[in-house]
Amino acid sequence: MAACLLALAGCTSAGPTDNPVARKLTWFSYLNGDDLRMHCGRDGTDRFRLVFNADYNRHVRTYDVVGDPERGGAAVEAHVIEAADLARITPADPFSAARGRKATLQLSAAQYASFIGRLREDGAFDPPPHGLRLPSNGFYWLINGCRAGQWFFTAYPYPSSRFTDARFPGLLRGIDPTGVAFPALPAPEDAPRTLPSAGQLADGGVFFEIQLGRDGQGHYGLVGPTAPFGALMLSALPAD
Repeated sequence: MAACLLALAGCTSAGPTDNPVARKLTWFSYLNGDDLRMHCGRDGTDRFRLVFNADYNRHVRTYDVVGDPERGGAAVEAHVIEAADLARITPADPFSAARGRKATLQLSAAQYASFIGRLREDGAFDPPPHGLRLPSNGFYWLINGCRAGQWFFTAYPYPSSRFTDARFPGLLRGIDPTGVAFPALPAPEDAPRTLPSAGQLADGGVFFEIQLGRDGQGHYGLVGPTAPFGALMLSALPAD
């Protein structure tokens, strides 16, 4: 477990990837939006990252949205990573079962405006619940990015009224280009709120907990280092 946690926290994210090794090495950095923070306010481009965690070991889906400041609209890159499907393994690509599904979509200016409006109505640009802790076996949305040169970071834990009342998931379901259905939610009383017990951890899988808070500059994000080894290790990984 310790080795898995070190791998997850190892490198700086360079954005979405279907390379399973790079994804595990940069997951905390990706969740923290480290790559988006680097560009925020520098090039006039709005960038959004939406991550749905439905038990990290079973189903995760991500949406990276990049606005076009000149022509309007936005480009969407979506990934769905589910429990490895051994039927998809091929001799030419031993990682095929863990790559997940990737698809892209172009939003029109009107669709993009609707997307921004929905996020605003759902409080995506407001601070996250104070001191929120999210276990990897739980269910939640994590949203961050750069809008009009300002960094934002928030979360929607399940179960909560914040999660239930949010309307942006319905919008994403309507435009999702992957063709992969969203998983069913457990009953509120059955939804994990903490990590499994020590005995259950021994059954395998990767388990971790993230905590949300402010950094030294007052910006919201994940508490603790997200990429202590920098981008050096990431540059040595095979290309996607």
